[in-house]
Amino acid sequence: MTELTPGAPRAEPDPVVFKIPVDTLPRWLRLARFGLGWLTLAYGGGALLVMIALEWGGERLWLLSLLLFAPPQVMLLPLLVLTPLCVVFRPRLCLWHLAVVLVLAFGYMNFRWSWPPPRTEKGITAVTFNAGQSSRTQFTEFVEREKPDVVVMQDAGTTLAAFLQTKLPGYHVARHGEYSFVSRFPIQKSALLATPLGEGRPVGARFEVLVNAQPMAFYSVHLPTPRRVLSHFMGGRRILGDLAGVSRRDPLYGSYGEWLEQRIQLARDLRQVFADEKLPFIVGGDFNLADHGYIYHLFAGEMTDAFKASGRGWGLTFPGSTRNPVAGFGPWLRLDYFFAGRGWRPVECRPEPGKKSQHKAVLARFEPAAGK
Repeated sequence: MTELTPGAPRAEPDPVVFKIPVDTLPRWLRLARFGLGWLTLAYGGGALLVMIALEWGGERLWLLSLLLFAPPQVMLLPLLVLTPLCVVFRPRLCLWHLAVVLVLAFGYMNFRWSWPPPRTEKGITAVTFNAGQSSRTQFTEFVEREKPDVVVMQDAGTTLAAFLQTKLPGYHVARHGEYSFVSRFPIQKSALLATPLGEGRPVGARFEVLVNAQPMAFYSVHLPTPRRVLSHFMGGRRILGDLAGVSRRDPLYGSYGEWLEQRIQLARDLRQVFADEKLPFIVGGDFNLADHGYIYHLFAGEMTDAFKASGRGWGLTFPGSTRNPVAGFGPWLRLDYFFAGRGWRPVECRPEPGKKSQHKAVLARFEPAAGK
């Protein structure tokens, strides 16, 4: 042992910058675990409330209406931060994160489990297709393979219906504006809908055919796309202006809130057309609306959504080809529909395979409703 020499200066101890009490780290860990619990509760409850609000409010809550056309998976983005933290500090909370994923994927996104019955002689197979910016080769191969009784088309141009007629010999064709109709059944009447008008143009056409010597109606629908309006109003100043109630009115659309009201009224007027129909009828087309929200339920409350009643999977139709990683590089919206009106019930509904079309074609099979 080294002894200090009397009178020699003593060595100064190293200065203590700070001193951590023994119980500090466990206290921090408890706080982190406590905070993660509340964050998980807030996230799960908030996500559930947003899903409910989107489902039943949608366009009536204009700030939420912007989410209707976004990939639903955006609601899972907070888990990119929250889940890794919970894996480290509170692994059991990851089960709640998984529960949110399952509710979103299999509840909110309307995953269906139906299995179609065999075809019958009394049934009708129909296909709807928005031909604009879509793969006509993929579509015609789909039609040749399925051989539907009826094809309703929007944005069809002047040649697609005639071309389909060469693939389906003996079929009848009618065309009005952008709406083309190809049918195995004789066409008795056809006309554009006089009302309502969307952005100054007809939003549908009506075709009356004879099925087993009985008249019925098919409607082909194409509601205005929201893309132009959403991109027009998505600027930060416009959104903040609408929030504050001081936004400048667009000469064509008004404010974003006014545009939503116009869109809701258009849907109400079109729903009334279907409510006034006297014949058994089926509606197909590009409704340009997500399968959630106030407007969707206007139609689904009047008629039966064929995919929701008899589909399998998610039934997503738009966009067929995408580079969006949030949506898994695939479609994230169901914009194209078949609805069964009185006299018919859906037994199968599915989009075409492949990703070459902007809008996927949708096939549905219908059987006469009980007592018809």
